[in-house]
Amino acid sequence: MKLKLTLIFALSVFTTSLFSQKKDGSKKGQLVGLHYNFSDFNSPDGIKDPLTGKGYTNMRDMNKGLSLSYWRGLTSKVDLSIKTNAIFRDYGEIYQGVAGKTEIGIELEPTVNIRPFTDAAKLAPFLTTGVGVGLYNDKFGGYIPAGGGLQLNFDNQMYIFVQAQYKFTLTKKVLGDNLFYSIGFAQKF
Repeated sequence: MKLKLTLIFALSVFTTSLFSQKKDGSKKGQLVGLHYNFSDFNSPDGIKDPLTGKGYTNMRDMNKGLSLSYWRGLTSKVDLSIKTNAIFRDYGEIYQGVAGKTEIGIELEPTVNIRPFTDAAKLAPFLTTGVGVGLYNDKFGGYIPAGGGLQLNFDNQMYIFVQAQYKFTLTKKVLGDNLFYSIGFAQKF
């Protein structure tokens, strides 16, 4: 009996120390990232009214763009990201009704990203939401991004992010709802 109790006690101490070493409560450090974007301004009409027959836009027909991002962990499962997006599109077509030239829309988008796993996980899905404002051909517009993504962690030094968002516009005559896809990487500094 004494041997069994000693063995159970030794196993419980060993497993406790083993599991305590695997826990990583650390949060993400400061990261700077670069992302390549695709914006789909046509598909939201098909999503809102499926009877229109509009489907999803092909990737080659989507508006392209680039983003710079800043990431910082608030907790081990919650991050703050601030993105500056540059999207190439004919914005005048939205509120003038006439096709013109491709212009650059500049957006500032702070978001909160929530993961079910800690930042130490190699692969972690996340949900994201926030608020954004942009300048589109001399007109300001606001929107609310909501979506999800996947984070791939390379030893807490570099991350690859894949994201998809639905951007709900707050200024319909300036921007319009759109789907926003992004892939990029962020490096710790």
